[in-house]
Amino acid sequence: MTFFFELIENRIGFSRIGRVNLSKEKKLYLKTPNILIPIKNILMKQFSFIQEFENHDLFIISKEIFLQIGFLREKFKDTGFIFSYPGTLEKFEEILEGNLEIFTKDNVLAIIPFNIPTTSIDRAFAEGEVKRYLLNVALILNKHPNINFGLSIRLFNYPMLINLYFPTIKGKENIKLLNLMEIFDNFKNIRNILNTISIIKKDFDNNLVILASGKIIPKFYPILIYLGVDLIDSSYLLYLSSKDLYDTTEYLIPIHKVSYFPCSCVACKSKLKNLKAIRFSSEKKDLLCLHNLIATRNYMMKIKQYLHHEDFRAFVEKSSFDHISIISILKILDKEYFNIVKYETPILQKDKLVKCLGPSSYFRPDFREFRGRMINNFEPESWTTLIILLPCSAKKPYSQSKSHKLFLEVIRKFPKFQNFQEIILTSPLGAIPRQLENVYPVNSYDVSVTGEWDEEELQITSNMLIEILLKYNKSIPVICHLEGEYVKIAENVNSKVPHNFSFSKIESKVTSKASLASFEDLINQHLNDFVPADNLSQVNYLSKTWIRKFIKILDYQFGIGTGRYVINGELKPIKIKSKSYINLIDLKSQEILGIFRFSLGQVFLKMKGLKRLPLLLIKSNIIVFNGQKISGSTLFRPGIIEYGQDLIPNEHVVIVDIDKKSIIGAGTLLVGTNFIKNSKTGRIVEIYEKI
Repeated sequence: MTFFFELIENRIGFSRIGRVNLSKEKKLYLKTPNILIPIKNILMKQFSFIQEFENHDLFIISKEIFLQIGFLREKFKDTGFIFSYPGTLEKFEEILEGNLEIFTKDNVLAIIPFNIPTTSIDRAFAEGEVKRYLLNVALILNKHPNINFGLSIRLFNYPMLINLYFPTIKGKENIKLLNLMEIFDNFKNIRNILNTISIIKKDFDNNLVILASGKIIPKFYPILIYLGVDLIDSSYLLYLSSKDLYDTTEYLIPIHKVSYFPCSCVACKSKLKNLKAIRFSSEKKDLLCLHNLIATRNYMMKIKQYLHHEDFRAFVEKSSFDHISIISILKILDKEYFNIVKYETPILQKDKLVKCLGPSSYFRPDFREFRGRMINNFEPESWTTLIILLPCSAKKPYSQSKSHKLFLEVIRKFPKFQNFQEIILTSPLGAIPRQLENVYPVNSYDVSVTGEWDEEELQITSNMLIEILLKYNKSIPVICHLEGEYVKIAENVNSKVPHNFSFSKIESKVTSKASLASFEDLINQHLNDFVPADNLSQVNYLSKTWIRKFIKILDYQFGIGTGRYVINGELKPIKIKSKSYINLIDLKSQEILGIFRFSLGQVFLKMKGLKRLPLLLIKSNIIVFNGQKISGSTLFRPGIIEYGQDLIPNEHVVIVDIDKKSIIGAGTLLVGTNFIKNSKTGRIVEIYEKI
């Protein structure tokens, strides 16, 4: 039997979209993330269950009889099955030997059970049991090299035991799935959960499917997906149903307390309402099981909708607001595990509104990556004579807002406005140079504006502004056209940098005529305070607003200095209105150097532009191809012999030939460094340009 996982796309955090194939006979691709619906006698007796779930992708079975029922195999022939035996390892081996043909050829994957002992005395005892289990696992794997298996991971509350599993997982290619048993049973053990997940993501093959099983309620499904879980076993819902608990997604409520049924599923529309008060009723429990499974299936569909088409991080944050442990997981993951999460999180999201819901959003990984990359890759223009601090706007990019159009009217009254460096202060991103207002997430975020900032917001923006200003000559004056909390930020930064700050007089609001007049007067007063060594004439190509932007965007993508190498002469940006992109045409050669896409805020270089990149400057963005010429539109793992150690999904990479002498293509990464390091197969780069 062939069983494999293919990563289709990374999402924020450890979340990902993929597909598994559980059939050797045909290409039966089953999408992940997903839930496993249990098949039990109590459910199979209900026609409504079969009707509701006959088109579901994946089921979990625990009894041998379900492997052999012809009706079941025929009814669910286009779905996948996970066989998870709840008994002893010895009995499992008997079942395996008696059903070799099914496990070899059919769309069934067996998980090697680790059910005994059910608890541990101490760490030494637990370690001994894990080692004993792994010895038995090795015997099974060696005996059946052509059958793929799932491996049960039990840690007995000792997260460091995960390392005992590593040699077996790495040494046996027929392990395709890791069943994380009981790890998520107690969400108060936050650090144990995060330690385990981080080790799996950092050190294990990223093509392994991750299954979460145990006492898992639907409330936790979004955070599990965010942590990189591909499949969730929903069997615990049967137990909850036996305890008369009704799932509303947000909460589990005793059925007798439900006065207003929020669901219109087949169970709720039939007799469940009438049976809710009956204490002992097998029919009530059957219907409750059905409702809970349907509600959970529907919730997973909602999760997948957000994962595919919306800002999934915001969805996870919303699901965490009434659960302290989930909030804590996000905070700890953001702050303490960023150096692992960053390699799984795309550097940008296309056409998605990023909602900042409060403190839980401040350190989300894509925001942290933007701040760090902006600071590292932003180089002051050598002709800068004045720095101007401005407030942000609700409309993005800022320059399209009413307020910034008024600011720009004032600024562009001065013939040498190209010598001014505008910096926009915003929460929660920080301080944004005008040239980078079109990049993600600056072009996509939305935040509630009340005029009041908390201390953490003030600190983030202040620290970022300090780092930017310290890059500039200390004699360059700083003009602040700000009000409210923005002034507090500027005053705080003023005390920590050597620059001279001046504040315009605000009357009513920053866009009032009097305020704008004060702003203009202030610029006039300090216009000639600093004379740069590098004087820029108005006819110089570097004075053009869009050229200044493209240079800084290229620096942001590939590193300091790369923008000037690509754009080393007059440029003619031609906006294609119907296509929402700009062609970057070299005015001298009339060749297209690249394409700027508004929806992504990125420049996609053509070969003419790529050839201008110096390899020494972009070494962190280079992938070495095992050949001289790329064929096809996707670069797979076997075709890569070297790669940068700091690669992030959706980042632009330059592909060089095996001799490292010539640039032969470019593309966007589908995965990050950790995936490339730990995996032997899979799609790595989506090629958009090649020789």
